[in-house]
Amino acid sequence: MLKRQGSIKPTKGFTLIELILVIIILGVMSVGIAGFITLTTQTYLNVSKRDELLANARFVVERLNREIRNAVPNSVRVDNNTIMQCIEFIPVVASTTYIDIPVQPEPARDNITVIEFPNSGGIAPYRCDDCGDLVMVYPLSDSEIYDDHTDATGKVFALASFTPTVLDTWEMTISNGDVNFTEDSPTERMYIANEQISYCVFAGQIFRYNNSIGGSQSLPPQSPVLMAENLAPFDENLLPFEILPATLTRNALVKTRLHFTQDNEDYVFENDIHIVNVP
Repeated sequence: MLKRQGSIKPTKGFTLIELILVIIILGVMSVGIAGFITLTTQTYLNVSKRDELLANARFVVERLNREIRNAVPNSVRVDNNTIMQCIEFIPVVASTTYIDIPVQPEPARDNITVIEFPNSGGIAPYRCDDCGDLVMVYPLSDSEIYDDHTDATGKVFALASFTPTVLDTWEMTISNGDVNFTEDSPTERMYIANEQISYCVFAGQIFRYNNSIGGSQSLPPQSPVLMAENLAPFDENLLPFEILPATLTRNALVKTRLHFTQDNEDYVFENDIHIVNVP
């Protein structure tokens, strides 16, 4: 008796056509995913670079804003040539009201009396240990501040020391010897300073540097500190700094215009800085 043989089952697997179709589909998907990842990554990098540029720009604008607001009256000046421009000023270290100073035609002397500097927690905010700081009374132009301070007559003299006295007053000694101030301040204000600061725009960058007070404005800067990069090329017709002198109705103004550029995008920071101090 014959037995019936079972049917042979086909072997499971993929045909060549199926493999090719899968490879094509995966290739198309990979290209799409790679493009999406590339676009996302590039967008993130662009946003990061833009945020970094804006942060640096805001930092230097805010730093410049705060420092110039604390400048000695009429100490702000600008100097520029065909490739760069610098703004220079003298920050106030301390200020007070004086009681008595030698003013022409009074006899010259080497001491002045001022009201005690305001205390903070019982500690005076101004110290003159080694001294050499400059005392300024009623400066009306930058030349009166930056010119030679060794004369016996003027508006700026070097300070040798100070001594607290009774009745909340201080006795301050001038290192020049016997001197005469040329004018009294209408508000009897006195300022003390010890350095001059400059911000210079040059070669797509802005630098900050400090120096001892005196002399002509230095160009280019010495020992600069880099504050920001990616500034637009220097343009003599669109200078970054402009000074508007004080008038009878307002104090002096400093107009700043810092033009940053990156990846064909432009960012212009314009600001008017009001110098609150008065002679």
